[in-house]
Amino acid sequence: MNTSTAVASTAYTESTRRARPRWPGFQFFMLLPALLYLVVMTQAPFILTLWYSLHTWILTSPELGKPWVGLENFNYTVLQDPTFRDAIINTLVMTIGIVGGSLVLGLAFALLLHRPFPLRGLVRSLMIAPFFVMPTVSAVVWKNLLLNPVFGLFNWITTSVGLPRTDWLGVSPKLSVITISVWEWTPFMMLILLAGLQGLPEEVREAAHLDGASGIGEFLHITIPLLGRYIQLTVLLGTIYVLQLFGEIYVATQGGPGTATTTVPFYVYQTISQSNDVGSSAAQGVLAVIFASIIAALLLRLLAGTFNRSSQ
Repeated sequence: MNTSTAVASTAYTESTRRARPRWPGFQFFMLLPALLYLVVMTQAPFILTLWYSLHTWILTSPELGKPWVGLENFNYTVLQDPTFRDAIINTLVMTIGIVGGSLVLGLAFALLLHRPFPLRGLVRSLMIAPFFVMPTVSAVVWKNLLLNPVFGLFNWITTSVGLPRTDWLGVSPKLSVITISVWEWTPFMMLILLAGLQGLPEEVREAAHLDGASGIGEFLHITIPLLGRYIQLTVLLGTIYVLQLFGEIYVATQGGPGTATTTVPFYVYQTISQSNDVGSSAAQGVLAVIFASIIAALLLRLLAGTFNRSSQ
């Protein structure tokens, strides 16, 4: 019986060895079509945009052609275009406000939903509902039902207590867009942080309770450090997505009043749709990609250093 088993094992090993491809790059060859497709679909548009950014191309003036101008579009965008500088500042302020606000609220809701109570599953389902609403739809709802200066819910509350009516989108446009976006992104933060809370070891928390740690001390010195990786993930993903904010601005404020809510993505859209300037909009798009990459890299390094120090 042992002899037959050894023979069968030897035959299986030999057949497996023969079935393996002898070409060391066989796996890479099998993955090559998918890699080429990924490169073409992701890098080809960026290379084409970079090529457009080095030319002057006005859609309404085809007789001008597409002359080569080098870095002239970048020079004008960075050094001479005040709207682009305002757009960068608005993008930074709104990204910090949206990501910070949704992170704080998401963590608070995650802590509440982590505790057992009746109908907790139903409450969780209702809490994540805003994340599935399309940005344009949520902006329409907030603009017409909540922030409307005549019949909006917020003005109904303020006038009921004797306060004057306020055109929220006109007086505080940046804060209004941040509020709309925080309402959308809080469930996203809450889901990731809730998953992190459910994965925390209970032994550590029980040991802290036995050592006499207070609730605030446990939260600051145990919960937050153990949630470090999840917080990094939420902030990084939230920043990447919020930097592309467009639908809420397009529906609610159209980038105004003036340039109060004009962000870099929305300004790129304005340049190509209103000025028909492909070269300048392409340069702005390339700068937006570089800007987003730098912000994401700095943020990731900052968060990694912060949580590494807190865990030591």
